[in-house]
Amino acid sequence: MHDEITRLARHVAPRRTARVASVAALAQPVLVVGSTLPVGQLEVIFRRPEVGSVAVQDDAAPARTGIVTRAGLTAALTGRLGYGRAVLERRPTGAVADWSPLVVEPGTALADVATLAMARTADRRYDDVLVGGPSGWGAASTADVMRAVVAELAERSTHDPLTRLPGRAATWYALRHRCALVRGGATRVVLVLLDVRDMARLNADHGQDAGDAVLAALAARIGAALPAGCEVGRVEGDGFAVLATLPAMDDIQAAASADALRQHLLAQVAVPSGGPEGGLDGVAWPALHSAAAWSVAGAADTDQLVAQAERRLRRERRAATLV
Repeated sequence: MHDEITRLARHVAPRRTARVASVAALAQPVLVVGSTLPVGQLEVIFRRPEVGSVAVQDDAAPARTGIVTRAGLTAALTGRLGYGRAVLERRPTGAVADWSPLVVEPGTALADVATLAMARTADRRYDDVLVGGPSGWGAASTADVMRAVVAELAERSTHDPLTRLPGRAATWYALRHRCALVRGGATRVVLVLLDVRDMARLNADHGQDAGDAVLAALAARIGAALPAGCEVGRVEGDGFAVLATLPAMDDIQAAASADALRQHLLAQVAVPSGGPEGGLDGVAWPALHSAAAWSVAGAADTDQLVAQAERRLRRERRAATLV
């Protein structure tokens, strides 16, 4: 009855935004026009709302590329005295192009793009960035680049750099959030703790790099095995915590469901059927200690839940040393 973990879990975990490694992930294909195109025809192109900028190729020197942004064209057509459109309509696009745009390679890191963008003059600082590549030109919004950089910095402050999982503080914050949501109701919060047996020996026998590879591989497998609505974080050097929220049920059902989740996770991270993974040749796949704790109906207390799970995990460790 209690093996359908996905059905029992209530989804309260926040959505995670995908990480953006380089500017190529933000670049959108951009139309390239010739520098002799009349500005009046360029204005027609910008009537399409999805066009934020166009690349301009110098017809006299094809290796030279510029950019016209929507804001830049609007300012040019308005003009200081309001006669910009009348003056420019028949003139070539090259007359309104920025011939010294910020141009980067697709693989350029976002932090580097942001640094280059902010080094521009104030009037050009937030212009789109041209992204060159073998498949043609693209453009990335500087605002999007800055948002992605801020998101990456925020993730680094709360996530473990090795496993990319939320760290201890972020995980316990998420647990407090779950407990607050179910307090006073009949739903339950479950906490499963997992840690690697003989991690110190593994590091001593195979080196710190091998130990890190094991932890990274375990984090990936735990994350892939999570039922919907569950979260996982790295809360100790070799320890992970899985959080879940269960529907209303009695104490016996809650205990069975929490243990079913623990067993499900252990089964999914057991010795890989195909042998070592993640470049772990010569390293024995580790066994795990595990323990589960669950809140009483209507009274989910974060500190009590953590303390209960840690007591059970210590008992599990002691029992393992006697075997």
